[in-house]
Amino acid sequence: MSEKSLETVRTAFLDLPIVKSTVATLDAVGIMSCANSHGILLPYTTTDDELSAIQQNAEGIVVDWVDSKMTALGNIILCNDHGAICHPDFDKAAQKKIADVLDVEVVPGTVARLPIVGSNTIATDQGAVSHPLTTSEEIELITELLKVEVEMGTVNRGSPYIRLGVVANKDGMIAGSETTGVELANISQALGFV
Repeated sequence: MSEKSLETVRTAFLDLPIVKSTVATLDAVGIMSCANSHGILLPYTTTDDELSAIQQNAEGIVVDWVDSKMTALGNIILCNDHGAICHPDFDKAAQKKIADVLDVEVVPGTVARLPIVGSNTIATDQGAVSHPLTTSEEIELITELLKVEVEMGTVNRGSPYIRLGVVANKDGMIAGSETTGVELANISQALGFV
Protein backbone atom coordinates (compact mmCIF):
# COMPACT_ATOMS: atom_id res chain seq x y z
CA MET A 1 0.00 0.00 0.00
CA SER A 2 1.14 3.51 -0.72
CA GLU A 3 1.88 5.93 2.13
CA LYS A 4 -1.17 7.99 1.04
CA SER A 5 -3.40 4.91 1.35
CA LEU A 6 -1.91 4.04 4.73
CA GLU A 7 -2.61 7.58 5.93
CA THR A 8 -6.25 7.20 4.86
CA VAL A 9 -6.45 3.97 6.87
CA ARG A 10 -4.83 5.63 9.92
CA THR A 11 -7.26 8.55 9.76
CA ALA A 12 -10.38 6.40 9.25
CA PHE A 13 -9.52 4.04 12.08
CA LEU A 14 -8.25 6.58 14.62
CA ASP A 15 -4.58 5.63 14.46
CA LEU A 16 -5.19 1.94 15.08
CA PRO A 17 -1.80 0.19 14.78
CA ILE A 18 -1.11 -0.97 11.23
CA VAL A 19 0.77 -4.21 10.65
CA LYS A 20 2.33 -4.60 7.22
CA SER A 21 2.17 -8.29 6.40
CA THR A 22 0.96 -10.85 3.95
CA VAL A 23 -1.25 -13.76 5.00
CA ALA A 24 -0.44 -17.16 3.51
CA THR A 25 2.05 -15.25 1.30
CA LEU A 26 -0.84 -13.32 -0.29
CA ASP A 27 -1.51 -9.58 -0.31
CA ALA A 28 -5.27 -10.15 0.04
CA VAL A 29 -5.16 -10.13 3.86
CA GLY A 30 -8.87 -9.31 4.25
CA ILE A 31 -9.94 -12.29 2.20
CA MET A 32 -7.57 -14.64 4.03
CA SER A 33 -8.22 -13.51 7.62
CA CYS A 34 -11.09 -12.77 9.96
CA ALA A 35 -11.07 -10.74 13.18
CA ASN A 36 -13.02 -9.07 15.94
CA SER A 37 -11.92 -7.29 19.13
CA HIS A 38 -11.06 -10.60 20.79
CA GLY A 39 -9.03 -12.41 18.15
CA ILE A 40 -7.60 -12.79 14.68
CA LEU A 41 -8.08 -16.00 12.69
CA LEU A 42 -5.62 -16.99 9.99
CA PRO A 43 -5.56 -19.98 7.63
CA TYR A 44 -3.23 -22.91 8.30
CA THR A 45 -1.23 -21.83 5.23
CA THR A 46 0.00 -18.75 7.11
CA THR A 47 3.78 -18.87 7.42
CA ASP A 48 5.53 -18.88 10.79
CA ASP A 49 7.03 -15.44 10.04
CA GLU A 50 3.60 -13.99 9.19
CA LEU A 51 2.02 -15.48 12.30
CA SER A 52 4.83 -14.16 14.48
CA ALA A 53 4.66 -10.64 12.99
CA ILE A 54 0.92 -10.44 13.51
CA GLN A 55 1.11 -11.86 17.06
CA GLN A 56 3.83 -9.37 18.04
CA ASN A 57 1.65 -6.44 16.97
CA ALA A 58 -1.68 -7.67 18.38
CA GLU A 59 -1.45 -6.68 22.04
CA GLY A 60 -4.05 -8.46 24.15
CA ILE A 61 -5.64 -10.17 21.14
CA VAL A 62 -5.50 -13.90 20.46
CA VAL A 63 -3.96 -14.72 17.06
CA ASP A 64 -4.22 -18.29 15.86
CA TRP A 65 -4.77 -20.36 12.74
CA VAL A 66 -7.61 -22.67 11.76
CA ASP A 67 -6.74 -26.17 10.59
CA SER A 68 -9.10 -26.43 7.63
CA LYS A 69 -8.75 -26.92 3.88
CA MET A 70 -10.88 -23.78 3.52
CA THR A 71 -8.43 -20.89 3.73
CA ALA A 72 -10.19 -17.72 2.56
CA LEU A 73 -11.50 -17.10 6.09
CA GLY A 74 -12.59 -13.51 5.44
CA ASN A 75 -14.89 -14.76 2.71
CA ILE A 76 -16.44 -17.59 4.72
CA ILE A 77 -16.76 -16.22 8.27
CA LEU A 78 -19.01 -13.32 9.25
CA CYS A 79 -18.38 -12.01 12.75
CA ASN A 80 -18.46 -9.18 15.23
CA ASP A 81 -17.89 -9.14 19.00
CA HIS A 82 -21.25 -10.86 19.65
CA GLY A 83 -21.29 -13.85 17.32
CA ALA A 84 -20.10 -15.50 14.14
CA ILE A 85 -21.69 -17.27 11.19
CA CYS A 86 -19.43 -19.64 9.28
CA HIS A 87 -19.43 -21.66 6.07
CA PRO A 88 -21.56 -24.80 6.62
CA ASP A 89 -18.68 -27.11 5.61
CA PHE A 90 -16.47 -26.21 8.59
CA ASP A 91 -16.15 -29.29 10.80
CA LYS A 92 -16.81 -29.19 14.57
CA ALA A 93 -13.12 -28.80 15.43
CA ALA A 94 -12.79 -25.76 13.14
CA GLN A 95 -16.01 -24.27 14.52
CA LYS A 96 -14.65 -24.70 18.06
CA LYS A 97 -11.38 -22.97 17.08
CA ILE A 98 -13.33 -20.08 15.54
CA ALA A 99 -15.44 -19.79 18.71
CA ASP A 100 -12.39 -19.95 20.99
CA VAL A 101 -10.27 -17.38 19.12
CA LEU A 102 -13.10 -14.90 18.50
CA ASP A 103 -14.69 -15.63 21.90
CA VAL A 104 -18.20 -15.81 20.43
CA GLU A 105 -20.92 -18.32 19.62
CA VAL A 106 -20.48 -19.78 16.12
CA VAL A 107 -23.32 -21.04 13.93
CA PRO A 108 -23.00 -22.44 10.37
CA GLY A 109 -25.14 -20.62 7.82
CA THR A 110 -25.53 -18.88 4.49
CA VAL A 111 -26.18 -15.35 3.25
CA ALA A 112 -28.16 -14.97 0.02
CA ARG A 113 -28.25 -18.79 0.08
CA LEU A 114 -24.47 -18.78 -0.47
CA PRO A 115 -21.83 -20.12 1.94
CA ILE A 116 -19.58 -17.07 1.40
CA VAL A 117 -21.12 -15.34 4.42
CA GLY A 118 -18.09 -13.11 4.99
CA SER A 119 -18.09 -11.75 1.44
CA ASN A 120 -21.82 -11.09 1.40
CA THR A 121 -22.09 -9.04 4.60
CA ILE A 122 -20.12 -6.41 6.51
CA ALA A 123 -20.89 -6.30 10.23
CA THR A 124 -19.72 -4.27 13.19
CA ASP A 125 -21.20 -4.17 16.67
CA GLN A 126 -23.41 -1.26 15.52
CA GLY A 127 -25.01 -2.76 12.41
CA ALA A 128 -24.69 -4.85 9.27
CA VAL A 129 -25.13 -4.43 5.52
CA SER A 130 -25.92 -7.56 3.56
CA HIS A 131 -26.30 -8.87 0.02
CA PRO A 132 -29.63 -7.73 -1.54
CA LEU A 133 -30.80 -11.36 -1.91
CA THR A 134 -30.36 -12.23 1.77
CA THR A 135 -33.42 -14.18 2.89
CA SER A 136 -35.62 -13.24 5.84
CA GLU A 137 -34.40 -16.33 7.73
CA GLU A 138 -30.77 -15.31 7.15
CA ILE A 139 -31.51 -11.75 8.31
CA GLU A 140 -33.09 -13.17 11.45
CA LEU A 141 -29.98 -15.29 12.14
CA ILE A 142 -27.63 -12.33 11.65
CA THR A 143 -29.82 -10.11 13.83
CA GLU A 144 -30.10 -12.65 16.66
CA LEU A 145 -26.53 -13.95 16.65
CA LEU A 146 -24.63 -10.74 15.93
CA LYS A 147 -27.16 -8.58 17.82
CA VAL A 148 -27.42 -5.92 15.10
CA GLU A 149 -29.98 -4.54 12.68
CA VAL A 150 -29.41 -5.59 9.07
CA GLU A 151 -29.84 -3.41 5.97
CA MET A 152 -29.58 -4.60 2.38
CA GLY A 153 -27.13 -2.84 0.11
CA THR A 154 -24.44 -2.85 -2.53
CA VAL A 155 -20.98 -1.33 -2.89
CA ASN A 156 -18.77 -0.19 -5.79
CA ARG A 157 -21.61 0.59 -8.21
CA GLY A 158 -23.83 -2.40 -7.54
CA SER A 159 -21.63 -5.21 -6.23
CA PRO A 160 -23.64 -7.32 -3.77
CA TYR A 161 -20.44 -8.61 -2.14
CA ILE A 162 -20.37 -5.89 0.50
CA ARG A 163 -17.32 -6.92 2.50
CA LEU A 164 -15.17 -7.08 -0.63
CA GLY A 165 -15.65 -3.32 -0.95
CA VAL A 166 -15.87 -2.14 2.68
CA VAL A 167 -13.59 -2.30 5.70
CA ALA A 168 -15.18 -1.16 8.97
CA ASN A 169 -14.92 -1.27 12.73
CA LYS A 170 -16.60 0.71 15.54
CA ASP A 171 -14.48 3.78 14.81
CA GLY A 172 -14.64 4.13 11.06
CA MET A 173 -15.01 2.66 7.62
CA ILE A 174 -13.49 2.82 4.17
CA ALA A 175 -15.40 1.93 1.00
CA GLY A 176 -14.15 1.23 -2.50
CA SER A 177 -13.58 4.25 -4.75
CA GLU A 178 -16.36 3.16 -7.12
CA THR A 179 -18.97 3.30 -4.35
CA THR A 180 -21.78 5.72 -5.21
CA GLY A 181 -23.08 8.40 -2.86
CA VAL A 182 -26.31 6.49 -2.30
CA GLU A 183 -24.42 3.28 -1.51
CA LEU A 184 -22.07 5.12 0.83
CA ALA A 185 -24.94 6.80 2.66
CA ASN A 186 -26.74 3.47 3.10
CA ILE A 187 -23.64 1.68 4.40
CA SER A 188 -22.66 4.57 6.69
CA GLN A 189 -26.13 4.77 8.19
CA ALA A 190 -26.47 1.01 8.68
CA LEU A 191 -23.09 0.82 10.42
CA GLY A 192 -23.93 3.74 12.70
CA PHE A 193 -21.71 6.47 11.28
CA VAL A 194 -24.54 8.86 10.33
